[in-house]
Amino acid sequence: MTVSALDSTIAGTVTPTIVAEFGHVELSAWVFGSYMLALTALLPLYGKFSDHLGRKRMIYIGIAIFVVGSIWCGLSRSMVELVAARALQGLGAAALFPIGMAVIGLQFPPRLRSRLQGIFASVFGLSSLLGPLVGSGIGEYVGWRWAFFINPPILLLAAWLIHRDYQEHRTESTGQKIDVLGAVLVTYAIAAVLFALYEAGEKRDLGEWTVWVALGTGIAAFVAFLRVERRHESPIIPLALFSNGALTAAFVVNFVIGLVMYSAIFFVPVFAQGVTGGSIGKTGLTLFPFQVASIVGSLFAGRAIFKAGIRAMAMLSMFLLALGFGALMTLDTSTSAWTTAAYTLLIGAGTGVGLPVLTIAVQSALPPHLMGIGTSITQLAREFGGMIGVSMLGVLQYYLFVDETKQLNGKAADLVHEAGPRGVSEMLFSDESKFPADLVELLRSGLSSAVTSVFLVTGIICVLGIAVSTRLAKEMRRPGPPPGVRPAGAGASPAGRPPAR
Repeated sequence: MTVSALDSTIAGTVTPTIVAEFGHVELSAWVFGSYMLALTALLPLYGKFSDHLGRKRMIYIGIAIFVVGSIWCGLSRSMVELVAARALQGLGAAALFPIGMAVIGLQFPPRLRSRLQGIFASVFGLSSLLGPLVGSGIGEYVGWRWAFFINPPILLLAAWLIHRDYQEHRTESTGQKIDVLGAVLVTYAIAAVLFALYEAGEKRDLGEWTVWVALGTGIAAFVAFLRVERRHESPIIPLALFSNGALTAAFVVNFVIGLVMYSAIFFVPVFAQGVTGGSIGKTGLTLFPFQVASIVGSLFAGRAIFKAGIRAMAMLSMFLLALGFGALMTLDTSTSAWTTAAYTLLIGAGTGVGLPVLTIAVQSALPPHLMGIGTSITQLAREFGGMIGVSMLGVLQYYLFVDETKQLNGKAADLVHEAGPRGVSEMLFSDESKFPADLVELLRSGLSSAVTSVFLVTGIICVLGIAVSTRLAKEMRRPGPPPGVRPAGAGASPAGRPPAR
């Protein structure tokens, strides 16, 4: 969890510096987007295969892939190469978080699990708190490449601790036939549809053949996946889960939480450095209140959920997020870094409350034999939202900014045309720009307009999240399986719960 949080926040903090060195600002969203695409596409497989092959083994595989990807990121020599390396990181990261959370769900009863979910979410927040500070320090004094080289030592320590201390227990699904065809279909469907959205957003041309090929084949793969899942004895994703309205609402709100959380982590530093002209060190500090509030909110939610209930806590989370993004919409070129940081306090509190509450909402609604895949779908919804938020909203921000530059005329328009994307990035993100101060100010005003428009879209999504939250279960409970879902080996004694220790 530390590695996952650090990698997300450090990457977001140093992305403006990477753009200033490599150029290709149109690919900046892909630095995060490729990571999220690979991670999101593999989540169902890791969740399901960990029940068959063992969670310990799958975590080892994830760590090994992540280490190789991190080293490649640090050695990259172009934006395209970095995007590819980030995708490899995502292939490994898909194992790190959901498998660990499934273990918590199986090891502990609901009341203790709720406290632990709050503690673990606060650990995630603490790592995220260190991320901007470490990222800004690394970017300013050592170089952005070390933001990725920091991962392997932590991962190797984690592997050693797992080898030494983690005792794995068999579950009901161990030994069942693996749905290989379903695994291939769902992975391709997720990756293809998301790729189509990216292509359409980046090229702004729905006539591109790559968009329609990816979208068409992705939808076809998803339809085929649904048909396979209905017939298979051990499907990758039991479709009957979605007949439970409270569970479906929890997955949707998880999608919103992921979208707004990663959008804040990505776009607030872009605004602080590109619009207000702050150094990379000050940019990292703008997210400090966000992370502190996230930690406090997680600890509060872990204890308050038994008194207030799932529904009320989820609605509180969405309300705080909507309020926070509404405040960010008021930012402009004269806004101080302290004001920006204060507004992120609301977003951090909303995120901190929402993360453990929604995980608890899913795990308290599922019996042990569905805990692994349910946790994976929860993370799938959250990461899918994060990927859409950072990549698609990043593309939206880029083209809104391009439209703003088209309003320039005369000498200013000539300078922007000659500089190209790399030169424009240097104007905004470099401490020592060689371009006229009045032109830099105009570009910063255009970037401010583009980013605040993104905050408006995100705020509207949070308001929709409030409405969906009303469909969540009111209180924690442990029902039987959703309609149509039976435990493997029905009639036998329940498995999946380790003996008391």
